[in-house]
Amino acid sequence: MDDVASRKRARVDSNPVKRETIDSDIRLVVYQNHPTLYHEDGNTIFSSASTLFCVHRSVVSKNSPVLRALLEEPERKTLRGMRHFEMEETAEDLEALLNVIYEGSRIDIPNITVESAPLLSSILRMCTKYKIDRPCNDIIRRFRSEWPHKLADHDAKTAALHEQQSRAAPYIVQNGVQVPNPQYDPNANEEDLIIHPGSVIALLRDCGYDTSEVLTPLFYALSRGTWQFGGAAIGHHIAPLSHADIERLIIGIERIRSQHADFVTQVPLLLAVPAPPHKLECGAGVKAYWQSLAPSMLKATNGSRQPVEDWGSIISQARSRRIISGHGACDGCERQVLAEMEKRRATLWADMAKHFEL
Repeated sequence: MDDVASRKRARVDSNPVKRETIDSDIRLVVYQNHPTLYHEDGNTIFSSASTLFCVHRSVVSKNSPVLRALLEEPERKTLRGMRHFEMEETAEDLEALLNVIYEGSRIDIPNITVESAPLLSSILRMCTKYKIDRPCNDIIRRFRSEWPHKLADHDAKTAALHEQQSRAAPYIVQNGVQVPNPQYDPNANEEDLIIHPGSVIALLRDCGYDTSEVLTPLFYALSRGTWQFGGAAIGHHIAPLSHADIERLIIGIERIRSQHADFVTQVPLLLAVPAPPHKLECGAGVKAYWQSLAPSMLKATNGSRQPVEDWGSIISQARSRRIISGHGACDGCERQVLAEMEKRRATLWADMAKHFEL
């Protein structure tokens, strides 16, 4: 037994490098230069894990006050004869930041799809942290363009989406028969890859861009399409949201439905219309129209959860087809009813922030 113990100790003692590594916790790192962001004429090195970025101090300091303060700190480590800063970010995030800096804080913002979203998210997080305002403002404007705060802009975006979807369908149904779509465009389905609003909400929360104007249309978009509350994070899912925002979403959906139901069940009151050809039968005609409208409106919104779009569709049909006058109302009363419907639709939109407690 003594001989065996002696031989074991001898093997450990014969490897002083290994023992020194364990005792001193020396970390051996094999560095590799970043393929495009290691500038041979640079004078400062940033590292993320084993990836080295050699940058120009003047360029980096000019674009970011946070990095400028970091580079002014005394007594830093050196590597390859240059000051060396070990960064806490991943190599991918640091790459995104430095690319923005070297491109003059300008970014070419692509369509917001599941493919471009990771890069945009990385840029927004890094530029927010290091206080580079221009890229942040550009990305927020792009988000606000995709999910507008004003109702008129929302309607325009919805109309453009419907047009794109109509061109993306290879077949349409006419008179109950499926026929080729004459507007079919195989390249028009890019919108199917749009990033999910829940991911954008979580990103904006993390970066501090959480005003009601920015978040409200995103919550409404999320309420229109979210059906999955558990399981794998695929499709329309709320997994990125905080517990507080999940609660806001659920409560907001119920409040929107309740307000919509109130509007649908309240027949518009007619004001006096002295000018001819006003008729005594106008009130009965408006009531008859409303009684035909209410059941379908309630049923549709219980299924689709898009009351703003439902009201817009009904108003458009009533105006173009003169449906209200067809029930016996005069032109003046028809205009009153349409104006009241527009008002209720605008109120639904304006109250969204309150419904979601934003």
